[in-house]
Amino acid sequence: MKSAFSIIIILFLDFALYAQKENYTYTIIHKDDTIGQLKAVKETQGQSVQYLTKTNIETRILTKIEVSYAFDVKFDGQHLEQSDVQIYFNGKERTNTKTLKSTSGYKFYDSGELEKNIKHSVSYCGVQLIFEEPTGIDRVYSEETGGFHALRKIGNHIYAKENEKGRESTYLYKNGILHSAKIDAGIIEFELRLQQS
Repeated sequence: MKSAFSIIIILFLDFALYAQKENYTYTIIHKDDTIGQLKAVKETQGQSVQYLTKTNIETRILTKIEVSYAFDVKFDGQHLEQSDVQIYFNGKERTNTKTLKSTSGYKFYDSGELEKNIKHSVSYCGVQLIFEEPTGIDRVYSEETGGFHALRKIGNHIYAKENEKGRESTYLYKNGILHSAKIDAGIIEFELRLQQS
C-alpha cells in the first residue's frame, strides 16, 4: 500500500515539474478583411510563467503596411520578472524595450538605454489580457512603453483599456480567456477574433 502511494506521489511530482502550455491563435481583422494573425503561448513551470506572443499584420491603407510585434514576458509567482518587446514597422525597428526587475522595483530600457525606474509593483501586464480575464484589475502595465494603462469593466466580461495617449481598446472574455478585442494600436486599428479549434 505504501509503495503504491509513493508511486502516485512520484508521478504527481514528476508531472508537476513539466511545463504546462496554453496556445491560442487569433485572426486579425481590419474593415472585414483578414490582415494578419496573433499567436500566443503561455508556459507554466512551477511558480515561473512565460508569455510569448507574435503578431504579424500586412495591409494597405494608402500605402503598404507591414507590422510585426514580438512580446516575451516572464513572471515569477505573482510579479513580473522581465519583459522584452520588439516591434517592426515596414521592416524597420520601431520599438525595442525591456523591463527588468531590480531591488527597488523595475528598470525600463528603450533601445538599450535606461529610460526610467519604476517603483510600483507589477502584477498584471498587457500580454496577460489574452490569457487571464482581468477581474478586479484597474491598471495594466505596458511592456511596450513602461507606463500603466487604466482598465475598467464596461459590461459582462467586457473591459476597456486606455493608454497614455487616450487610445481605447476593448476586450471580451469567455471562460476566462480573451474571445475578441477591438484594438487601437496607433499605427492601425484592428479586431482580434479567437480561432476555434
